[in-house]
Amino acid sequence: MPHTVSLINFHRGSPFLVLLRGVKLQALNGQNVQRRGDAEENEAVLYVPRAVRAENAAGETLSFLPPLEYACGEEPEKHWTLQPEGESAGRCSFFVKGEIPEPCSLAEAREKYDFVYIVAGWQLHDYGSRALQHWEVVSKVSSRYYQYGN
Repeated sequence: MPHTVSLINFHRGSPFLVLLRGVKLQALNGQNVQRRGDAEENEAVLYVPRAVRAENAAGETLSFLPPLEYACGEEPEKHWTLQPEGESAGRCSFFVKGEIPEPCSLAEAREKYDFVYIVAGWQLHDYGSRALQHWEVVSKVSSRYYQYGN
């Protein structure tokens, strides 16, 4: 069953909400996270098909731009990107499993939602048929949910 995630991108300090529908979110080392609460050393991988349904909260379709092109662009509300952590302070993307109603900061997301992930890096796999092409997004677990483990 495909997942929906709410991706937050930042453009000139302002957050923009993108809903990615039809993705696969796979948490890694989840058992260790729940036992030790060791969120810093655990990650999740998000598989995003090239044919993903990316839309804003109004349901308008968005197109992908590489991070630098997105940062220099003038219409962030018409595009989405993947901004890895460490590229620039306050500019990294994060996502929440499921749909959220409005854009927010990472701190607000951590307080309001379970299953929050910070984009640490990504690769585009653009070989094979269109059905095989996808982005593989590695993310750090940044969720209060995982801190409840014993």
